[in-house]
Amino acid sequence: MFRKHYGGFHRCEERTYQALIRLFIMTIFVAVAARIGFSQTPVSNPSFPVSNATNPPNIEEVRANSSVGTTPLFAPGESIEDPVVEPPQVLVEPFRRESFADVIGQSLFGPLRPERWRPLGLAGFLSEGWDEAYAPVPSTDGTSRIAPRQTWVNNADGAFYRLFVFSFGYARGLPGNADLYNGSYFMFTPLSRRFEIGWFFPFVVSDPRSPGKSPTNYDTGVGDLTIAPRFLLAEDKRYSVTSNLFVRVPTGNGLNGNGVASLSPDVEFWANPFGGWVFRGGVGVTTPTNLTPAKIALLSGNPWTGFNASPSTFSSFDARFAVGKYVTAPDARFLPNLVVDVAANLHTAISGGNASYFSLTPGFRFGIGNEWYFLGGVEVPLVGPLPFQTQTIFQVIKNF
Repeated sequence: MFRKHYGGFHRCEERTYQALIRLFIMTIFVAVAARIGFSQTPVSNPSFPVSNATNPPNIEEVRANSSVGTTPLFAPGESIEDPVVEPPQVLVEPFRRESFADVIGQSLFGPLRPERWRPLGLAGFLSEGWDEAYAPVPSTDGTSRIAPRQTWVNNADGAFYRLFVFSFGYARGLPGNADLYNGSYFMFTPLSRRFEIGWFFPFVVSDPRSPGKSPTNYDTGVGDLTIAPRFLLAEDKRYSVTSNLFVRVPTGNGLNGNGVASLSPDVEFWANPFGGWVFRGGVGVTTPTNLTPAKIALLSGNPWTGFNASPSTFSSFDARFAVGKYVTAPDARFLPNLVVDVAANLHTAISGGNASYFSLTPGFRFGIGNEWYFLGGVEVPLVGPLPFQTQTIFQVIKNF
């Protein structure tokens, strides 16, 4: 009995499989036939008879029927045998969301693509621009030229760049009639449209102002590295706003005014409202974070210049503002992209003292070819315990 039922069940199972296979084959056949029919079915036109190989159309009849109640299909002297010129194919690259690694790689090493730039607003700070590679602002707004976004001497940035800077400063007339010099390397490395990191490293600082030292006995060494995470809050073709945190790391020696950790958060702006005029600035605070009695004694002997340039034993409010005018075009034969500017720096103690420092720095910048630029400026202290009489600063910049 069991074998009988089992055999019947087995035959039923085989018939079921065969039915499913036939259904699957028929489904494929119907799908293929429908696909072929969809791609080859002619569009019905009552005034255009359908031809076949055994009954070719009469050209004169087709020409006559094509104009009955409709727009003529053929111009006078034109026939169905004439070649048809099809419009050119326009290939549109589909949108592809890039991975985090691709965004970083394109931002750091990819070609600069201003055509990919688009405005970013503060309302979309958390949702827009993070998955887009860095793109510079176009050089025009369609009707007039836009001033280039690049750093100047001794002022706030307020914009994103992809460049590096070699800087040299020489300060004369220090207390005791001594001089000071320093060399620094800066780099701005964008990782996306919204985020970049600034690197500021004084690779040599020579300072004679240590306690007990004569003006001719210098302490020379490296300075304190500063790492600055920077966030693009908003950007349009003629303005940008950034939020920054300058983190000073004590890699230097306290004998030449270094070896201090501090935090300097600020908000900066850049604006080109009309013509070649550019206004830029920033406000923030600086707070030392690793003060010890020994460091306080060393820093007290160094006149303070505020912000991140020269550390202090107290927290300070920092305000920087600059105005400049571009006077030559980027393609000028001599001194392309020449800008003259004046930067003002104000720093006031908000805890641990009442010192203030204010200086003006007139400067210039122009191109020297192949995305290299030369900058210069002279800082003149006007208010506060003057750290020097003047400081001359020269910089060389390379866009990459």
